[in-house]
Amino acid sequence: MLFLYIRRMQKNCQKDFSPLYSKDNVLLTWIFNISGGALLVSLFILLALLPLLVSTQIKTLVIIGLFYYPIWAIVLYRFYRYIKSKMAVAIRNIKIDDQGIHFSKKDGSTAEILYDQLGHSYRSEYYDVYLVPVNKTWRLAVGIDGVQTEVVFDGADVGSVYQIKNARALRAKFIEGIVRFRPDLKIDPSIFKEFSIHPQDFTFDGKRYMKHIGQGVLIISGILVVSVLLGLLIIKLS
Repeated sequence: MLFLYIRRMQKNCQKDFSPLYSKDNVLLTWIFNISGGALLVSLFILLALLPLLVSTQIKTLVIIGLFYYPIWAIVLYRFYRYIKSKMAVAIRNIKIDDQGIHFSKKDGSTAEILYDQLGHSYRSEYYDVYLVPVNKTWRLAVGIDGVQTEVVFDGADVGSVYQIKNARALRAKFIEGIVRFRPDLKIDPSIFKEFSIHPQDFTFDGKRYMKHIGQGVLIISGILVVSVLLGLLIIKLS
């Protein structure tokens, strides 16, 4: 049913497709950056003090320090270079228009996924636009030159310094663009359910999202209750 509706939308899409821009979540951005920075600083301070904590004699401390601190300095430098390189290409903002999705990066460069680039992926047998599991969640994926390309909308990659608050709207807009401008592509209908996208107007379906949240809470609560009961049973039997 949903698949047939998508096909009808692809054949009868005449209204304007206005651009949509990302919006920064200032509060989450500050929280992530401050907490992440504090955690890293604390970790490196702990690692720097580790020889002092495990050594009971000055002679032992000197011997350990001669080997430990050069390695610690090299690892710290390489980690700094890695984070710096990731932050340089962190997504600053996202724009979705009738051409595709455009990622503006912190270093001034731009990456694009255009609708006319999309095609079949060797990783998916049935659909051209589909879901892939990433860290126990789902991410939107498309095919470009036969290669699977994951599309990220929330700025949550390592090194990102900007958290985006309208990621759901951006994702829905991108899918709407695919429906309108690439009617030849097959879209996995489960995308609409997983990302709580209304299939008629491509808006965020809050009711469906809250239903997913409620189901997740019930599952977690059930697991916790069963775990507690099993723990009490084991204690009682022992």
